[in-house]
Amino acid sequence: MDVLTEILTRTHVIFGFAGLALFWVPVLLKKGGKWHRLSGKAYVAAMWVVVATSVLLSIKNVAVGNSEKAAFLGFIALITANPLWYGLAILKQKRQFSITFLNIHFALNAVIAVYSFLLLAGGTILQRQGVSILMVVFGSLGLTVIPALLRRLRGVPVETDRIRGHIIGLMTTGIAAYTAFFVFGGYTWMQELLPGNWGIVLWVGPGVIGGVGITYCVKYYRRKGLVKT
Repeated sequence: MDVLTEILTRTHVIFGFAGLALFWVPVLLKKGGKWHRLSGKAYVAAMWVVVATSVLLSIKNVAVGNSEKAAFLGFIALITANPLWYGLAILKQKRQFSITFLNIHFALNAVIAVYSFLLLAGGTILQRQGVSILMVVFGSLGLTVIPALLRRLRGVPVETDRIRGHIIGLMTTGIAAYTAFFVFGGYTWMQELLPGNWGIVLWVGPGVIGGVGITYCVKYYRRKGLVKT
């Protein structure tokens, strides 16, 4: 078990760092070009490895009784996999989105919403400073899928523009990756730069910066004519 855990952890870390670096390549390159597509595929492949190892490590932690760590790893895998799948799947949709695509997206969002409520409940019940705060932060992050669920229940498409959906989906995976890195992987040495309550910056910073970045990108490519809505 220890050898397997070591292999999974090292694989997770290596591909996680690769994903953090590769994320910026398609963002900065000319959209739709050869290198944009190739670097994008490399990024997506790296992130799927991160998702897979997160799931396996989560299962392993359940097996050894470390339910808290398993919950976090499972949630990170889920909130990364959902936009990763969505950002690519939406490009394959025609003028009318397929029922399969819409149902899969709805199901993933529904699972995230339920998972988020459980994290919030767990954070409230545990009343342990570090763990409780993380549960509340991640649970709150996951609840951002609720508007999309409500729109679908009202019969309104989650997204009407393929390029806009692609941008939002893939950039959201970057937010998830950097949030996970700063909260877990980089927290040990980053807390020396941001001690005490300043550590909250590491938890919410990627989401705030990423949200601004998504808004800017959508507006920019709308002016370029690539985004229609």
